[in-house]
Amino acid sequence: MRTNNIRLKYYGVLLLFSWIAFSACDSNNTKKNEEHIELYVSVEGNDKAVGTLSEPFATIPKAVEAVRELRKNGNAAPATIYLRDGRHLLSETLVLGIEDGWTTSGETSVSEATDATKFPLAHLTFSAYQEETPIISSGVPVEKWELASDELLDIPEKSKGKVWVANIPEGLTKFYTLYDEEGRLNRARAEGFVPTKMGDKKTVHFPEGKLKNWDNLEDVELNIRPSRAWMINMLPLASVDEVNRVAKTKVSATYAMGELAHWVHTKDGNSAWIENTLEALDEPGEWVINSKTRKIYLWPKHPAADGSPQGILAPTTSELVRVEGAIDYDGAKDQAVKGISFSGITFSHADRRAWTNDEQQLGWGMQHDWDMFDSPTAMLRFRGAENCQVTKCKFVNSGGSGVRFDLHAQRNKVEDSEFAHLGEAGIILAGYGPGTKDVNHHNEIINNEIHHFSEITWHSPGIWAWQSGHNRIANNYIHHSGYAGILITNRVEPDRKLNGEGGRTVRRNEIPQDVIADTEETYENWKVREKYNHSRHNIVEYNEITHAVQLLSDGNCIYVSGAGTGNIIRYNYLHDNLEHSMPAPIRCDDDQHETLIQGNVLYNNYAFAAGIASKGTNDIINNFIIAPRVAPKLGYISFEWVPVTGSKVHRNIIVSHPDGGNAYAERPRKDQTTNLPNLMQTEMDSNLYYHPTNPNFMEAHFKRMRAAGKEESSRFAEPMFIDVAGENFGFKEGSPALELGIEPLDVSKMGLIK
Repeated sequence: MRTNNIRLKYYGVLLLFSWIAFSACDSNNTKKNEEHIELYVSVEGNDKAVGTLSEPFATIPKAVEAVRELRKNGNAAPATIYLRDGRHLLSETLVLGIEDGWTTSGETSVSEATDATKFPLAHLTFSAYQEETPIISSGVPVEKWELASDELLDIPEKSKGKVWVANIPEGLTKFYTLYDEEGRLNRARAEGFVPTKMGDKKTVHFPEGKLKNWDNLEDVELNIRPSRAWMINMLPLASVDEVNRVAKTKVSATYAMGELAHWVHTKDGNSAWIENTLEALDEPGEWVINSKTRKIYLWPKHPAADGSPQGILAPTTSELVRVEGAIDYDGAKDQAVKGISFSGITFSHADRRAWTNDEQQLGWGMQHDWDMFDSPTAMLRFRGAENCQVTKCKFVNSGGSGVRFDLHAQRNKVEDSEFAHLGEAGIILAGYGPGTKDVNHHNEIINNEIHHFSEITWHSPGIWAWQSGHNRIANNYIHHSGYAGILITNRVEPDRKLNGEGGRTVRRNEIPQDVIADTEETYENWKVREKYNHSRHNIVEYNEITHAVQLLSDGNCIYVSGAGTGNIIRYNYLHDNLEHSMPAPIRCDDDQHETLIQGNVLYNNYAFAAGIASKGTNDIINNFIIAPRVAPKLGYISFEWVPVTGSKVHRNIIVSHPDGGNAYAERPRKDQTTNLPNLMQTEMDSNLYYHPTNPNFMEAHFKRMRAAGKEESSRFAEPMFIDVAGENFGFKEGSPALELGIEPLDVSKMGLIK
């Protein structure tokens, strides 16, 4: 051991002097000086090289090691690791720690950045070199494919002669995604079914022939929407009784497994199916893994000339890079990593993190188990980070999420990046559970395109701030999702049972017992609980969201629930969300108050229940609800379940569907008789309403409200928009909207800043 230490010290000194020498004499290098370290990594490099442009390292970990060695030898200058073209393999998670960020004099400038608009120079940057396209990937090649023998396989007749087989790469045991040169391939999926009767969280009753006691049962997963509209589970099987048609799962579903309610949207009428069986392998691009025989079976989508698969990659990890500080979970203070930056890099080919046991799942889910608390589900994960940046990066073709900021996260930024074809979410900000430790705040998510996400785990959102506040989420373009666009939530009551949704995230020792005991959803009780709910004072503005909620039901473009005070939802353009599955483009759901919904344009949406839904005291100001595909079942603006005393409803425009409907709804819970929402509890005036054929559309409403001194300035008249079909929602001269003081809204400023 002593000899090895001497060699390491010798190598470190040699590396330092070699790097300095090559920096001075390498004419191909970019300009260097004592104030900045520059190292280079190429897939054609050599880890015994010195890391210059002409003699680059071969791997990213080697470059990180070199920077650390330089730091140990006294060079505290900011460093950039430039990645050249090609796919840079990380076979295990690269962990960056406190020593890789600002730790000495530079820390002063970092701490002085008191808001998310001030970002000092990063201490360590990973950057694409010039205009090149480096890819960080965990995919290892799957090679030596052979045409599978049809006699040995239980595959459909149409698949015979087309399925190839290879060994699982050495070092891997099981994985849940597979990739070719185009992107993620679909795992073999059987025809769907509806559970025949209600089971429990580990029991599903199935129609004859839908499940079997397969030889490699531990590899087979049940995908199921467990009797709820808003989520999906992927559960490994424990046993199958083919005679009695009942199966057990190894892991508990979020809810009991049974059929969905009659109103819930499905594509084909089914709510469950099996994945990863050979008999379901019936389409090009589908694959199956057998971990017992260590075989992969694939019908190639883009075969080589001889028909064999080409460019196939199997992922080794669900988390490519983790930036991690010193987390004191039970204590009051963490030590964050400061000043790590990523620029121009593509992240790809990470796995989906599967549920394998109840220990990792029960009680650790964030709302409705839409994701797991403090878990490695994203390609790039910050866990205890400040003043870190992600700029002009791509997160594409992967099984999990793009970026996570867990627990302690402050003054970080994700900007000008793309998130596409992800199995789960785009960007997640997730602080500590309900309690007094409030350290996830003042981050920025700006000008990103997030699309075709939630492709495996359908309920995963585009952007989610859970127990995270004072963030700015602006100018993002979010489209083509299985469920919601943007979530601002906590939705974990302090009295939640340990194994209930989010129950183990609650920091009970930080919350008084009388607060834990009293969780009735009233405004007064919410005010007491609010200090422990840290998704407060977020600004969600100038985003564009379209084609949302395409796979599940009861979802929204923007959803706020169980969060803290002061959230602002303003100047967002929500349009062409056309599935029957969306109840309302904007929704303040259970236990939500003191939210401002202002200046949003809701255009051409299939919102079957409402345009804007509010359960609580929230203000709805200067929004346009225009040209819905259907007349909402409830109302264009719906007040729901609880008193809404003090809610302001001013200067909104509602242009009715030709079938009419109610301008407003007062929706109670089922069988509710007291504490009802009531329009008389609101401050309502200066709104503009229009129905294209019915001049009496608002007559009854005006009569009722004006008798109580409300809606006295409001009018029924055509708004006189400049060009609705051309998405110009300004007003023509003489518009009654201008007389009412209604602000015209410019959707060209909403969405990406070009």
